[in-house]
Amino acid sequence: MLAPSSTFRLLTSRTLTQTLAWACVALSSAQAATPNLDSPETSLAASVPYMPSWLARHHLQLLADGAGLPLPVSHWPLPAAAVQQALDSLPADTPLAASRDAVRQELQSLRTRGQASLHLRSESEAPVGYGDNYTPGSSASLSTPEGRWAHGGLSFAGRLGAKIEANPNSLPEQPPGLTPQSQHTLRPDNSAAVVSWQGWNLQVSSQRYFWGPGWQNSLVNGSNNPAWTGAGLQRASAAPSNSPWLAWMGPWNFDVFVAKAQDPTVVSQQPSGFLFSGIRLTLKPQPWLELGLSRGMQTGGAGRPGGVGEFVKAFFGQQTNKDVGDSFQDSSGQIAGYDVRVNCPKAWGRCAAYTQWMGEDAAGSTLPLPYKFMSLWGLETTTADGQHRLFAEWLDTNAYSLPWDTRPTFPGYVNGVYRQGYTQGARWAASSFGSGAQVLTLGWLDAANRRMLKLHTGTLVSALGAYNPGVDAPRGRLWGVGVSQSLRMMGMNLTPELAYTQLRDGQDQASSKLHNLRVGLTLALPLMFQ
Repeated sequence: MLAPSSTFRLLTSRTLTQTLAWACVALSSAQAATPNLDSPETSLAASVPYMPSWLARHHLQLLADGAGLPLPVSHWPLPAAAVQQALDSLPADTPLAASRDAVRQELQSLRTRGQASLHLRSESEAPVGYGDNYTPGSSASLSTPEGRWAHGGLSFAGRLGAKIEANPNSLPEQPPGLTPQSQHTLRPDNSAAVVSWQGWNLQVSSQRYFWGPGWQNSLVNGSNNPAWTGAGLQRASAAPSNSPWLAWMGPWNFDVFVAKAQDPTVVSQQPSGFLFSGIRLTLKPQPWLELGLSRGMQTGGAGRPGGVGEFVKAFFGQQTNKDVGDSFQDSSGQIAGYDVRVNCPKAWGRCAAYTQWMGEDAAGSTLPLPYKFMSLWGLETTTADGQHRLFAEWLDTNAYSLPWDTRPTFPGYVNGVYRQGYTQGARWAASSFGSGAQVLTLGWLDAANRRMLKLHTGTLVSALGAYNPGVDAPRGRLWGVGVSQSLRMMGMNLTPELAYTQLRDGQDQASSKLHNLRVGLTLALPLMFQ
């Protein structure tokens, strides 16, 4: 086991790994054993992944809490058809019909019309929350409508997308061009090709993720990094299972993908081009309770053992958590853990509490469950009319961060093998506050006026947004404020934004500075394709 003074080896639980793997096999088998094509589990055609805007996610959460929407809402993206199916299951006279209609409108627009977006922004860092554009500079994107086809027992769906952006690595200088090391980068963002059979979507895609109940942070797969481009398998529906053995899970979804990291070289002997694997199972066994099990895994890369055999060893948690003097070579760097969201009793009004824990493997212990947890804690409430949401979210990305832990803490997300850290495009692949952070975020979402305000205070050990272990980047005591306001004008959505973030220690580096003032304007326009 690495000492706390060494870098933190992020390794997952063998028990959790095997539980998720066998869950996928068992659920697939149960479904195949009863192939009723009229059941909710198998009747959905292929659809592209859907990542709601923060406003649509607010409405979906309202519907889940107040109208019994049968959909997990801490797991994004979900198949568009799964979200549509859940919305259509609500009675016509649902008390939150306006929220249902708002999500339907966004979903319909994204599926039937192309989207063009231009984001003009000063080159500076700021905290990145759910649905935010991570790029520390300007960007432009374009996507087509969803195309759908069917043949025999198979159905197909697809979408093309592209994004050109300022290089997301805000720490070093970049040469000209369109490569991962250049000043600007071209990506196939929002592209997807999906084939559906017997209730499962096999998909090749380039998409962003947000796994967890938080509004500002995810500890495993968040909004701070560029899209993962790879292949995966996801349940086509989120409806409860017809199997009497699985009905207790309530609405659920399972998602697994493998992607090749697009990571510029930031440190010598870096295992660039590693494979990133994400696995998540989300379920709602009660209308007031949502549970999630997640895993993130780094394998292969330049100078590292690769191939199917090594991947299988990593998947089943073998040869991990190497001690000094061990003869084997680590198969991977991994994290795994849990999240829970619980609604308040109705007498308390519309409120909820949530938490997420992500940690490493207790190799050699009697019960090899994740431990050394990094943690996230949150409280949220909405007004009686559902127009305003307030949240408070505490993040601690140190190992042993749970209140009852007694061992010394040390920063997470970095290890001695993947020296670029838990990153994608040199940006933290989870919370934008990075390794060893302790940050409180207070947020106000004004759905009626499409306005967002956030306040941040805390301490950072590493840089905000991006990571380069060899750079004396801005860090230390942090405070910040961010505000955005969306407006509709001439068929466009215009969103001006303003953010100021101050850090105490380190030195200014490229677009990551001790005093970051971010000014931006997003113009988004639906397009008609003939």
